[in-house]
Amino acid sequence: MSIRWKIFSVYFVILIVSLASTGIYLFNNIYESYLANERVTNLTQANMIANLVSKFIGVSSYLIEPTIVDYSNQINSRILFTDVNGKVIVDSAGNGGMEGKDINGYSDVKSALKGTGSTSIHYITGSGWTMYSAVPVTIKNEIVGSILLSTSIDDVMNFLYSIKMQMIYTFTAIGSIVSILSLIVAAFITKPLKRLTDATKVISEGKFDYKVEVNGNDEIGKLADAFNDMSTKLMKIDDERKRFVSDASHELKTPLAAIKALVEPLISSDNVDISVYKEFLKDIDSEVDRMTRLVNELLVLARIDKIRSIENKTENISEIAYNVVENLEAIAKQKGVSLIFESDKNIFADVDADRFYRMIYNVVENGIKYTPSGGTVKLNLDSDDKNVYITISDTGIGISQETLPKVFERFSRGDTARSQKTGGFGLGLAIVKEIVDLHKGHIDVKSTVGEGTEFYITIPVKNV
Repeated sequence: MSIRWKIFSVYFVILIVSLASTGIYLFNNIYESYLANERVTNLTQANMIANLVSKFIGVSSYLIEPTIVDYSNQINSRILFTDVNGKVIVDSAGNGGMEGKDINGYSDVKSALKGTGSTSIHYITGSGWTMYSAVPVTIKNEIVGSILLSTSIDDVMNFLYSIKMQMIYTFTAIGSIVSILSLIVAAFITKPLKRLTDATKVISEGKFDYKVEVNGNDEIGKLADAFNDMSTKLMKIDDERKRFVSDASHELKTPLAAIKALVEPLISSDNVDISVYKEFLKDIDSEVDRMTRLVNELLVLARIDKIRSIENKTENISEIAYNVVENLEAIAKQKGVSLIFESDKNIFADVDADRFYRMIYNVVENGIKYTPSGGTVKLNLDSDDKNVYITISDTGIGISQETLPKVFERFSRGDTARSQKTGGFGLGLAIVKEIVDLHKGHIDVKSTVGEGTEFYITIPVKNV
C-alpha cells in the first residue's frame, strides 16, 4: 500500500471519528439544553400551581378543583393534586380516573412529599413522550400535599429526533464529499484537511472562537471559510446564551440577597418588636413579588421562543388599544401623567389579540414609567389598506443615542439612571420586539434625552 493510501486511510478514519464525536457532542448539548428548559418551565408552572392551591386550602377549598382545571387548560397539561399521603384529591382530566388513587409510589411524587421538586421523562404507550414534574404544596413550611404536572413533550422529542437525523445526514454528506476529494488529490489536501479535523475537535470542546487558516480558493479553502463562519455563529450563539443566563442569574440573585439580608437579623435577634417583623416581612413580600415578575416575564419569552407562527384572527385594534389605556389609567393618574388615546376610526387587522394587547401594554407602561409627573403619554392609531400604524410617544427622560440601538435586547434597561428609577428587568421591550416579529411587523424608536421617546409600530392588516 502506497504512502498516499496509508495517509488517506488514516485520515479517513480520523475524519469519520471527528465528525461523529462532534455530532454526538453537539447533539447531546442540544438535547440536554432543550430538556433542561422544559424541566425549568414545568417545575416553575408546577410551583405556581402549588402556591395557588396552598392559598385555597382550608378557607376556599372549593376553588382548588376549578383553579387546577382552568390552569390545566391554559398550559395544556394534566395536573394531579395529592394529599400528604400521595392520594389523588383532584385530577384535571375531569373523568375522575385518578381521583382517590394512591400514587405515592411515583418517584417524583415521593420526592415532592419529602420537600424536593422532581422531574422525569417517560414513554407512555398511546400518549407518547411525557414529562412528569412534581413539587410539594406547603402551608407555613409544612408539606400538606403535592402537585404532579404531566406534560406531553412529543413535539420536543420529535424536534430533537429531526435534528439528530439532519446532523447525521449533514455530517455523512460532509464526510463523503471530503473523502472523495481526499481520494482524488490525497497528497495535496492531506495537510489542510488535517487542520480541519483538528479544528473540529477544538470546536467540539467548546472553543468556538477557533479559526482555521487555509489559503486558496479551491474546495478546501471554501470549506475552511464555511467552517470559520460556522464557528463564528456558534460563538455568537454561545455568548448570547451565557449572557442571558448570567443576566437572569444576576436579576434573581439581587432579590434573593435582599431576602437573606432581611431574614438573618430576624433569626439571630431575640425579642424583636412585632412592628419590625411586619416591616421586614413586607420588604420580603416585595422581593418575592419582584422575583415572580421576573419569572413570569422569562416564561413569556420562553413560550414566544418556541412559537414559529401564530394563528391570527380579525380583531378590533381600536378596542384592544382602548382596553390598554383603560387598564393603565389608574397607574398614570397615580404618577400624575396624562394618558391620551387617539383613533379616528375602528381599525381591524389579523392579529393574535392577547399578544397584541401585551405588545401595546408594555410600550405604554414603559412610557408611563419614564415620564415624570406632569408629563404626557400618547397612544395614536392609524391605518391604510395594507398596514396598521401605532405611535406611542411620551415626554419622559428619553434615551441616549448610545443606548437606543440596544433597547430591544433582553435585560437591556438603557441608561443607568433609567434602570435605577424603575427597577425593571429590561424584558418588556424584548417581549414587544418578539411579538412584532411574530406578526411580521416592524418597530422603530426615536428619542431625545430630556424631551421624550416615540415608538413606531407597523403591523400588516392581513396575515398573508
